[in-house]
Amino acid sequence: MPARYAYSDEEIGERKLQVKDTLRCPYCDDRLRKWLVIQTPFTEWPSEFLYVCLNDECGYFVGGWETLAEQDVPGSYRFMFEPTIGGCYSIPVLSRTDLRDRIVD
Repeated sequence: MPARYAYSDEEIGERKLQVKDTLRCPYCDDRLRKWLVIQTPFTEWPSEFLYVCLNDECGYFVGGWETLAEQDVPGSYRFMFEPTIGGCYSIPVLSRTDLRDRIVD
């Protein structure tokens, strides 16, 4: 388990199964924010809204900078929940402010 996570890998896995009900990030327990999907001809998400962790101290987000830097890729990623499918995903970001302009709650 990376030291940056507040929970063990097993706990994170169990918490991911509960995200639909809790709308909490399984990595840091912050409330997920409702994010308006950008509709383009290339949009493939079936939902109008996704839920994103915007906690800048979240271990998943913090560790993403390191992980992507090791691959010579700028940016990081945030935890995202897609409510129609019920899946947990990563959403890439290039800065701490990315995604914040489409928060609707």
